[in-house]
Amino acid sequence: MRHVKYFILSAAVLQTASLATICRAQTPNTITSSEPGFEEVLVTGTSLSRQKALEAKKNASQVLEALSTDELGQLPDKNIGESLNRVPGVSMLVEKGEGRFVQIRGIQPALNNVTINGISLGSPEADDGGRAAPMDVVSGSLLGGVQVVKTPTADMDAQGIGGTVNIDVKKPFDNPVDLYGYTTLRYGFEELEPKNKAYGGHDPYSIDALISGKNSDKTFGWLLGGSFSSREYVAQGIYQDDWAPIADNASFALPQEVKNNYYIIGRERSNLSAVLEFKPTQTDTYFVRGFWANWDEYQHRNRYQEALTQDITVLDSVTGTSGPDRISANIRLESPKKNLFTLAAGGENKTEEALFDYLLQYNKNTLDEPYSYWEFRSGRDFGPNSWRVANNGIVTITPDQGTPDRQNPSLIDFRRARFQERDMTENALVGQINFKWNYSGANYVKTGIKFTSTDRDNNYDLSRYDDAGQGLTLGTDPAFTNGAFTNDVEAGDVANIWMNVDAMNRFFNNSSNASYFEFNDGDTFAGSYASDYELTENIYAAFAMGSWQFNSTEIIGGLRAEATDIDSAGYIRKPDSTAEKINAKGDYINWLPSLLLNQKFGKATMLRAAITRGLGRPDYDSIAPRSLYQEETGAGDLSIGNPKLKPRESWNFDVSMEWYPNDLTLLSAAVFYKDISNEIVSRSESFEGQAAIDSALRELGLSGTIDSSILDQLTVSTLENGESSELQGIELNAQTQFTMLPSPLDGLGASISATYIDAEVEIERNDSKEKLPLPGQAETSYNLSLFYQKGSIDAALSYAYNDSFLTDINGSREEDLDQGEFGRWDFKLAWAARDKLKVFFEAVNLNNEPTTEFQGGINKQNTEYEYVGRSVYLGVSYGF
Repeated sequence: MRHVKYFILSAAVLQTASLATICRAQTPNTITSSEPGFEEVLVTGTSLSRQKALEAKKNASQVLEALSTDELGQLPDKNIGESLNRVPGVSMLVEKGEGRFVQIRGIQPALNNVTINGISLGSPEADDGGRAAPMDVVSGSLLGGVQVVKTPTADMDAQGIGGTVNIDVKKPFDNPVDLYGYTTLRYGFEELEPKNKAYGGHDPYSIDALISGKNSDKTFGWLLGGSFSSREYVAQGIYQDDWAPIADNASFALPQEVKNNYYIIGRERSNLSAVLEFKPTQTDTYFVRGFWANWDEYQHRNRYQEALTQDITVLDSVTGTSGPDRISANIRLESPKKNLFTLAAGGENKTEEALFDYLLQYNKNTLDEPYSYWEFRSGRDFGPNSWRVANNGIVTITPDQGTPDRQNPSLIDFRRARFQERDMTENALVGQINFKWNYSGANYVKTGIKFTSTDRDNNYDLSRYDDAGQGLTLGTDPAFTNGAFTNDVEAGDVANIWMNVDAMNRFFNNSSNASYFEFNDGDTFAGSYASDYELTENIYAAFAMGSWQFNSTEIIGGLRAEATDIDSAGYIRKPDSTAEKINAKGDYINWLPSLLLNQKFGKATMLRAAITRGLGRPDYDSIAPRSLYQEETGAGDLSIGNPKLKPRESWNFDVSMEWYPNDLTLLSAAVFYKDISNEIVSRSESFEGQAAIDSALRELGLSGTIDSSILDQLTVSTLENGESSELQGIELNAQTQFTMLPSPLDGLGASISATYIDAEVEIERNDSKEKLPLPGQAETSYNLSLFYQKGSIDAALSYAYNDSFLTDINGSREEDLDQGEFGRWDFKLAWAARDKLKVFFEAVNLNNEPTTEFQGGINKQNTEYEYVGRSVYLGVSYGF
C-alpha cells in the first residue's frame, strides 16, 4: 500500500509538470530557449546547472543522470555522494550523519565503478573488500560535472553491475574566458556541539578556490584549484544488541546489552586539481591532469553499556525488573588517514573522419588507520533494577535505591586494551588507445585496447593486553576520567562517564606500570597475519563497436572482451602457530556484448532501450589466499580465500521514455531488470583420510603446509560462485520551472524523482534455501525539491528519502539487521549581492533525522538510534 501511495504521488507530480509545460507552450515569450521564434533568455546560477544536466542527459547515447555545478562551482551538499543521492536510481549510505557510499539501482557500492574523466579511480578503503570508492573524500567544488551511466557501451569498463559514476574535473577550455576563477568561504554552526569535557570540537568551515587561464592565441590553457574543509561534530546514540526472547516468556524480547555513545567525529578534507592543456592546432590536443584528495579523520567514541541478562521478570507489556548485572565502559580513538592521487597524460588527434586518442594514468591510494581501544567491565554487582521499553524500542534501565553507584569508576575493572595499525597501499597503472572512424555522417565505428594493472598491499597488526590481576580499575588513575555525565540523547537521557584515552595511553607507555598488563599472544597470528595480503590484478581489455543512425533512430552495438589475471599472496597458520606465506593465481575471461537503441520522436521525446552485460569483481580480500588453520584432536579447520573466484555477471535490460518540452523541463520513466549470476556464497567441505586430505591440499596449492598424517578429517571453508539473484525496478523523474506564473512567482520550480525496486537473493542457511531481500538496497527511495530563482535570489528546499533495507545476514532471520528508513530536509538560500558575488545560507538535516537500525525485521527491536543534529552554514563566493 505504501508503494502505491508513492507511485500516486510521483504520478501526480509528473502530471503537474506536464500541465506546467503545456501552459508554458502557450506563453512563448517566457521560454528559456535559443530556438527560432523564441526570445533568448540568459540562464545563470543553479538554473544553469539544471539546464546543463538536462542537456547532458538528452544528448547522451546512454541512459544516464547528470549533475553540473553552477558558474561559481558550488554544490549544495557536503560531498558529491550526497548530491548523487538526489538523482533517480541512486541511494546514499549514511555514516555518522554524512553520505559516504552510493548504490546504483539496488547494487552495492563495491559492484559499481567510479571513474575520474572516464578512468577508474580505485579506492583507499580496506574494509568490505576494498573495491568500494568512498565519495565523501571528493569535494564537489573542483568538479565540472558528475554522470551516473546506467547502460554502458562497449568502450567502457565492464565493472559496474549497477552502473558507473564518472567524475569530471574542471578543465581550462571548459570556459571561453581567457582568465577566470572564484573563491568560496563557508563557516558553520552545529546544533550538537561537544561539551566542555568532551574530546575536540570546533565550528565547521571550508574554503574553495580555483583559477584558470589561457594564452592569447588560445593554444595553451592551465587550471589550478584547491578545496579544504574541516568539521568536528557530535553523534549521540543508543545501541541495543542481541534482542532475544527471555527465558520464561518466549513472546517477549529484550536486548542483552543497552549501550550509549558520545561520539566526536573530526573530518578534514583537502582536494587539489591541476590541469595543463596544449592545443597547437584545431585538431590536436594534449593534456596532463593531476588530482589529489586527502581525508584526515578521527572518531572518538565514549561508550557506556549496561547488561540486561540476569533474573528478568516481565510485569506488563512494557515494564519489568532484573537482577544485578554488569556495567561496561570503553573508549576508542580511531584516526584513519586516506590519500587518493591520480596523474594522467594523453591526447587526441583528429582528422575530418577519424579520431585517435590515448592516455596513460597512474593512481596511488593509501590508508593509514591507527586506533587505541580500552575496555573496562565490572562484575555482576549493579542492581537490582527496573526497566521500561518505549514505543520506539528504546530500553531504559533504572537502578533501585541503595544499589551501588553505576557511574563510580573505581567499581569498573580493567579488562583489556588493544592497539591496531592498518596500512594499505594501492598502486595502479592504466593505459588505453582508441580509434574512431566516422565513415558516413554521424555513423561511426570505434575500437580500442586498454590495460590496467593494480597492486594492492594490505597489512594489519593488532596487539592485545589483558588484565594482569593487579587491581587496575577505571578509577586507579584520576586522569582516566573527567567525571560522570548524562548523555542527553534525543531518544532519552542515559548515564555515561567521561573517559580520557590519551591519559590511558600515557599510563600504558609508562614502564613503571607494566605489571598491570599481560600481553595476550594467543591472537598473534590473527592480529599480525590473518588479514594481510598482497595482490596484483591485471586486466587486458579490447572492444569494437559501431553506431548507425537512420533519420531519428540510433543503434549502438558492440562487444568488449576482458581478460583478468590475478597473482596474490597471503598467510596460513601452521599447527605450530607460525605463519607461512603462500601464493596463488586466478584468471578468467569475460565477453560482454551490448546493444543500445535511441529513438527520437520529434525534437522533444526520446525512447531508449538497451541490453548490456556487466561485471562485479570479487572483493580483494576474498580472492587473496589469506587463511586461518586450527586443529584439535585429529580434526583440522581451514578457512581460506579463493583466488579462483569468478566475478558476478549480469544481463541488464533497460527501457526508458524521456520528454524535454523545453530547456528546463524533463519528464521521464524507466524500467529495468537485472539477472545476476555467479553470486558469491560461503561453502564448507570435509575430507576424511590422509589421501583425500592431501589431494584437497594439492588442489588448493597448499601441499606441505599442513601435517596431514595426524589428521582424521580436514574441513575447508571458502567462498564460491553459485547462487543467482534478480532485480527489477522503475524510475520516475520530473522537473520544471513554472515560468507561466505571474512575476515574481515565475521563478518557482519543482523536481521529483522516485525509484521502486523489487529484488531477492536466495541463500543457504541452516541447511535450507531461503529467499531474502537484496542486502543494502531500499525498495523505495524518492527526492523532492522546490526551488526558486529570479533576479538575485536563488533558493531550494529539498527532501531525500530511503526506505529501510537489509544490511547484515546472520545465523537466522531473527538475528538479521536492517537499516531504518531515513529522510532528510535541507535548505539553501543564495543572494547575488552584485555581479559574481554571492552570499548564501545552507541548513542541513532540518528535521534532525536519526539513523536507525533494527533486528529481525521488527522495528521495535531497535539496535541503533543515533543523532547528529542540524548544521547551518553561512558563506560568500566571488568569481571573476
